[in-house]
Amino acid sequence: MSYICFLNAQEMDEDNNKFNRRNFIKTAGLASGVIALAGAAGAGLAAGSNKDSYTGWGRTAYGEDQFFNRKPFLVDTPTYDKVGETRRIAFIEDLFKRNGELSRLLFPRGDETPLWSFDEGVEKLPEPLKTYYLEHPDALGEFRKAIEKSQEQAGTWDKYKHKYLLADAWSTAHASPIGGQGAFPPQPHGNPEESDFRGVNEETLPLKSPAHGSSLIKQIAYSFGASLVGIAKVKEDWVYQGYMRGVGKIDFEVPEHWKYAVVIAVPHEWDSMYANPTYGTSYDAYSKLRFIAGKLEVFLKEIGYAARSHVPPTSYEIAMPPLAIDAGLGEQGRHGVLVTPELGANTRLAAVTTNMLLEPDKPIDIGIKEFCSKCKICAEECPSGAISFTDKPENVIRGYQRWNINQDKCFTIWNSVATSHARGCRVCLAVCPYSRKNNWIHKIVREVDPRDPTGLFSSAMLAMQKKFFTYPGGQEYLPAPDGNNKTFGEAPDWLMTEEWFNI
Repeated sequence: MSYICFLNAQEMDEDNNKFNRRNFIKTAGLASGVIALAGAAGAGLAAGSNKDSYTGWGRTAYGEDQFFNRKPFLVDTPTYDKVGETRRIAFIEDLFKRNGELSRLLFPRGDETPLWSFDEGVEKLPEPLKTYYLEHPDALGEFRKAIEKSQEQAGTWDKYKHKYLLADAWSTAHASPIGGQGAFPPQPHGNPEESDFRGVNEETLPLKSPAHGSSLIKQIAYSFGASLVGIAKVKEDWVYQGYMRGVGKIDFEVPEHWKYAVVIAVPHEWDSMYANPTYGTSYDAYSKLRFIAGKLEVFLKEIGYAARSHVPPTSYEIAMPPLAIDAGLGEQGRHGVLVTPELGANTRLAAVTTNMLLEPDKPIDIGIKEFCSKCKICAEECPSGAISFTDKPENVIRGYQRWNINQDKCFTIWNSVATSHARGCRVCLAVCPYSRKNNWIHKIVREVDPRDPTGLFSSAMLAMQKKFFTYPGGQEYLPAPDGNNKTFGEAPDWLMTEEWFNI
């Protein structure tokens, strides 16, 4: 009996052992499955948090276009050189504001009689145009040349309209929200103490800190579509004098509530930008900036702060490039355009002034001035010869030293290229070695060059650029007989009419 019990117990132990082994295998398999599922879930979570997976919003809406680490290059003093007594910018010194004033005299609306003609001479011009052109007689002659080129351009458009039909339509579509009664943001009405506070929510929640305010506003601007965002205190020198939107021609003090400026930047569409001057347009970036700044103005007012947007093409009270330098976005290049680490010269700007207490960014020094002093590609390629060739900045303008840019000559070329209207040239943006897409080789250059104290790296890169890359050359960008409508890069197929239509 005891023997039988022993055998039964042994069999049960063996059965139990077999059962335990099976359970172990089952449990191990189950655990492996759970681990695999957890790993897959973790990988999915990580992939889902990658902004590239945010279809329709992506990197831009979360600030990842602004990828360059600026911390090693922060400086206390901006890289523009103050060399004398400074003053504010008279609105008449701005090319577009000046040309707008002159155009309204020459080409009034409807059947009205022109208020001035070139034959009457400078002395018959109203102020401040009279004084400006007496001091800059060549500028008036250049404007007359630009008008003649514009009329010539309109007369020859039939010759090119089929070839550039899609580019022209694309530009016109981008320009459509900019002018007229439906423009956004709408023009302010009344003085800033009224218009900038109009629609402001009466309840203003206290910010935790200025740093919180800056971080919040930057994220909101990114979510609206800004590629780069910086914060600067509003400096009096950058505020135009003599004209205020919503008021008219008036000398004014900088409004007390313009304490800070939120500066935003976006690029032109890259492939069309490389195909300047005939396939590109300024309006793709302009329309984006207007929507971003306009929405940011509305947002600030909704949370209880005064705000005013300063947007292209001409709705500014503040000069953008020096303001963007103060905001730490980049530095000014030889061509007068802001150069940023992420976008190069393919950078367009707008700003929103506000009384919200913010923490300003510091300016940066990544060696743009040193690079531009030896590059000179933009000057070599400029169809108008408007960009200086000097090694060092030679002009002192309102107390600040910079390279000379003949804006009037530049405007003449705007009116010369084979487009239906003067939508610009932008060759200097396209040829700038900093205006390159974010691929691996340009990532290396972007990181190494600012850290090289010898300048040998940038010299080597420039030598490669000029040896292995071909450029059409100044006049070739113009239509016949001056040139042959060359572009810096190939036009994208979606802007080439012959790819889609029988022409």
